[in-house]
Amino acid sequence: MGNIQERVEGTFTHEEAVAKVKELIPTIKSRFGISDQIGKQPQETIDEMIDSGLVRLLQPVKFGGHELTLKTAAETIVEIAKADPSAGWCFGLLVMHSWMLAYWPEKAQKEIWNANPDACIASSFNAAPTSKVEKVEGGYRISGEWGFSSGIDHSEWAMVGSIQFPENRRPQFLMLIINEKDFEIKDTWQVQAQKGTGSKTIVVKETFVPEYRVVDMVAWSKSEEMEGSKVNTGPLYNLPLYAAMQIGIASAVLGASKGAYEAWKESIRNKLTVSHTNVKDFTHQQIRLAEISASLEAAEALFYKTIESLTDGGPIEIIERTKLRRNYAYMVRLCNESVRKIVDHAGAGIIFDKNPIQQYWRDVQAGSMHIAFNMDSIGETLGKLELGIGLNPKDNLLS
Repeated sequence: MGNIQERVEGTFTHEEAVAKVKELIPTIKSRFGISDQIGKQPQETIDEMIDSGLVRLLQPVKFGGHELTLKTAAETIVEIAKADPSAGWCFGLLVMHSWMLAYWPEKAQKEIWNANPDACIASSFNAAPTSKVEKVEGGYRISGEWGFSSGIDHSEWAMVGSIQFPENRRPQFLMLIINEKDFEIKDTWQVQAQKGTGSKTIVVKETFVPEYRVVDMVAWSKSEEMEGSKVNTGPLYNLPLYAAMQIGIASAVLGASKGAYEAWKESIRNKLTVSHTNVKDFTHQQIRLAEISASLEAAEALFYKTIESLTDGGPIEIIERTKLRRNYAYMVRLCNESVRKIVDHAGAGIIFDKNPIQQYWRDVQAGSMHIAFNMDSIGETLGKLELGIGLNPKDNLLS
């Protein structure tokens, strides 16, 4: 559906989605820094994302979505992250979580989207060691804490992860969807970066999760057919999980890096040294601008080339899946290195809280540290595959 020329009435085209997001930029930019102060996204920002229809970009048409492409999602996330890095991070997750829900059994999709087509969904892969997920008749009984749940304050639902080791079967990495009535939010988000993502901790006392709200991410990662793909048959919903899931947060890092570059470039135009020399006339600053812009353009080119390779959907062999993960991680590394160079050449004024480059820098640094972008882990896996060396079964779970 995401690749056809004729759109269903009421859905966006790519161009309309990009135009819609540009309409939001002035108000999102006007709140730059506020999310850092309150430790989450302002509700006005979330409301604008919802009211614009943009949170439905990757949602199936049959459930009121636009069913557009991953490229459209990436471009819109980049634009928002340029205006506010934490807003872009949260928006990216909202969009990608709707894409993920389309792979769940149809009953779960109906339960969530029939009640609210604009349902906001958070996630957490970070179960505390004391968290429990027990198989019971008809589903699972769960309790415990799950941390780093970005955007949980504005979410009605949450996807939480758990590794299971069934007897005489391969391990499972389950993702279970729980409703807001089944969890509390613990404010553990006292941090120096990505403050506005509000990535707090989900606390579940004890709740039952029915089987239809549970998927095995190991099967999904290895291109096995998912229940949701039987009802959502477009190429967008026929992809291994880790071929595309990272796109939301990778787009946010790219957008924030571009935002940092633009802020730095504008600061150079009118900046004077203590001797009243125009900084823009310094040759070394001109060269740095050229180098950093080239690095960011290279990152962007690699990113969109990777996304384009997913257009037709379908199974992907493990070595190609790992190359996709490598590309996302390496793109983020290029962004992080570029922003560090910006900071190195931005002058002492970077230390002031009011300097926007500082927030971009902190958020890009934190975003690049996400486990999805761990180049050591991904590089080791790809290196072994390229050299014909066997993978550790546990490390191979989600490859």
